[in-house]
This record gives sequence, C-alpha cells and structure tokens, in this order.
Amino acid sequence: MLTALKKLALEEKGSTFIESGLWIAIVVLVMATAGYNLANTMKDKFTGISNTVSNIPIPTIGP
Repeated sequence: MLTALKKLALEEKGSTFIESGLWIAIVVLVMATAGYNLANTMKDKFTGISNTVSNIPIPTIGP
C-alpha cells in the first residue's frame, strides 16, 4: 500500500493537470474581477451622462 502511494505521489501527469486547472481558475478569477470593476465604472459613466442630458433645458415653441 505504501509503495502505491509513493508511486502516485511521484507521478507527474496528475500534477500537471492540477497545475493547469489552478492557472485556469486564477485567470478566470482575475477576468471576473476586471469585468466587475469595468461594469461599475461604466455604470457610473452612463449615470453621469444621463444626469447631464436630463439637465439640458428643452426650449418650448410658443405662439
């Protein structure tokens, strides 16, 4: 049983797969964080544009 555990620990195929999975998880987390921050920034910008446009006086055409 002990030799089977040693053999499993020394095998590098599984560790390469796990390392790749960890790198993918890190990249996904970084991209999700960047997307969240970009969405908040864009929301603030569009809110500012909306406020600016709504404060523009509209002239009335009178007789």
